[in-house]
Amino acid sequence: MRQYLDVKRQHRDAIVLFRMGDFYEMFYEDALTAARVLELTLTSRAKDSGGAAIPMCGVPFHAVDTYLARLVRKGFRVAICDQVEDPRKAKGIVKREVTRVVSPGTFTDAAYLEAREPAFLAAIAKPAHDGGAYGLACLDVSTGDFAAAEFHGPSAALALAAELSLLRPKEVLAISSAWRASPASASSTRPPVSRLQARS
Repeated sequence: MRQYLDVKRQHRDAIVLFRMGDFYEMFYEDALTAARVLELTLTSRAKDSGGAAIPMCGVPFHAVDTYLARLVRKGFRVAICDQVEDPRKAKGIVKREVTRVVSPGTFTDAAYLEAREPAFLAAIAKPAHDGGAYGLACLDVSTGDFAAAEFHGPSAALALAAELSLLRPKEVLAISSAWRASPASASSTRPPVSRLQARS
């Protein structure tokens, strides 16, 4: 389980699909969530250091795209961890790496996308100081369409919220504090938010 836990530490905000033979397996909280959302049978693999059973569920590798689309539709971010060497030639544990991370704003599978509706990935920026502007940038990864805007004045946050409700992005990128502080987060139909950590 150490290999899985190392991957999970690097992708804490995602459900990790961990390739094991002919299946992609999920463990711990990911397994509990996926079993509920995808209506999968929950089992257990082994016991942790405390003696408790480790929750587990899985999907066949050849059907992973179907399950992936269902998770993304529900607003989840998913990290796919594949075997990157031939198990027959591996010395010890088969090497695995995350080969793909998908989210509602970056998933471009034709079966997932609505032909008449853009699939915007939006990013918002909070004003750097009182009276500053809110920034908004939107990208449709499937078409390459890009737009950006600034919102000024005392009603800037409300104008941003109104624009987001019109654009209906599939996902929003925001610094955690910016989203919590912004009235734009008040929308009852808000998309999934990927919270970024600010760097000094």
